[in-house]
Amino acid sequence: MKKIIYIAIDILKIMEILLHEVRILLDSLPAKIKKSNFKPQALIKMTGIPSATFYKRMKDKSFTIDEAEKLVKVLDFEKNLEASLNRGENDILDGRAQTIEELELKYA
Repeated sequence: MKKIIYIAIDILKIMEILLHEVRILLDSLPAKIKKSNFKPQALIKMTGIPSATFYKRMKDKSFTIDEAEKLVKVLDFEKNLEASLNRGENDILDGRAQTIEELELKYA
């Protein structure tokens, strides 16, 4: 019985930590959106969040979990795209790229 109680206490501690992390994410989301290269209207269109709701949630820092999940996916996509573009630029600068002609010869 004691073991079950200790497990329940551990689960509650984990849940408390997760809820705290979610709160941090929700509170920081408007700042992340403002730093994003996406315009608000693009985020609204990509996430399907109504415009008035989006701006109210930005002002109040009150995005729902579902809205936050959609926004984080878009913002992560942007971050991953930027990282890929930077890697591509570095590949070109470091000579790790091939011309169209070289690729045509290689795969012809």
